[in-house]
Amino acid sequence: MTLVEKLVRTYSPSGSEKNAVDVFLGELKRRGYDAYEDEAGNAIGIIGNGPIQIYLIGHIDTVPGDIPVRLDNGILYGRGSVDAKGCLASFCEAGKQFSNSKKITLTVVGCVREETDSMGAYHLKNTLQNPDYLIIGEPSGWEGITLGYRGAMSIEYKYDCSRHHHGAPEKTPPELGIEFYTKIFGKFASKDPAFERVSLRLVNINSYEKDGIIGVKMNMDLRTPENFNFNKFILECKKQARGASFVTNKPMHGILADKKNQLVRSFLGGIRKTGGKPVFKKKTGSSDMNILADWGCPMIAYGPGDSALDHTIKEHLYISEYDKTIEILTISLERLGEP
Repeated sequence: MTLVEKLVRTYSPSGSEKNAVDVFLGELKRRGYDAYEDEAGNAIGIIGNGPIQIYLIGHIDTVPGDIPVRLDNGILYGRGSVDAKGCLASFCEAGKQFSNSKKITLTVVGCVREETDSMGAYHLKNTLQNPDYLIIGEPSGWEGITLGYRGAMSIEYKYDCSRHHHGAPEKTPPELGIEFYTKIFGKFASKDPAFERVSLRLVNINSYEKDGIIGVKMNMDLRTPENFNFNKFILECKKQARGASFVTNKPMHGILADKKNQLVRSFLGGIRKTGGKPVFKKKTGSSDMNILADWGCPMIAYGPGDSALDHTIKEHLYISEYDKTIEILTISLERLGEP
């Protein structure tokens, strides 16, 4: 059984990754890594003994939804096969080739809670030293190199008031909530979810009534390009709140990495050497790359699989692409160790 299949068969929705972390740590040790679990619950493996520090950081959690796991005609079906256990497993398999390296040291990490609050990545940012190169494990397709992700912030809106007759002129809480969303959307967002544009999605809306109080609660998801002014956005939300309350989480800023460096050149060479035609990608979602960009080193996201399958019930990974990715990672890491 391949490593990716073992990980996919170990169900690990965000916040409940312990079993998968234990499996991954065992597999890291069997491949020669010095492996341990850090204080946040991340699985970390270190291999090689060279001066060039390279971090390969994937995530071991998934969104909820236990899809029946099966391997059929070289295709692995199951939750996490694409997002993103295939990426993490390929990091581990490529990295084992460098156990005796005197040029590079690899740190492979299976991060926890990437799909929720990215607690694992924030812990890494605060505890690990800045690397020379950073590779994030997210599906790009074996010929793809991802350079950018949009920023993100969630908004929770809540408004309640005393119940009134539906024939009265006062607006109902749901009407006020929809009006708030419409005004904020009109000022900032676009219907086109492109990398360069702002998206504001109404994720859910619930009305309620209790003890003569009626109200509405809405959750919204904001996605932003580089250099988006979150302070301006929040000020406009306050202006349009009209007695409602709203809470946001800590914003993640959009990131677009430089493509003129040794890391990118190494992957371009690795993809071409295996017969591929490299393509640069910019994603409309976000990832732990947004958080770890503060390290300031050359960085990309790379891994097998079609990201359009992320979070869907059709999630599946071609094992042939998984194997190809391991080959490209091995070649590219070797190139990073060259003068």
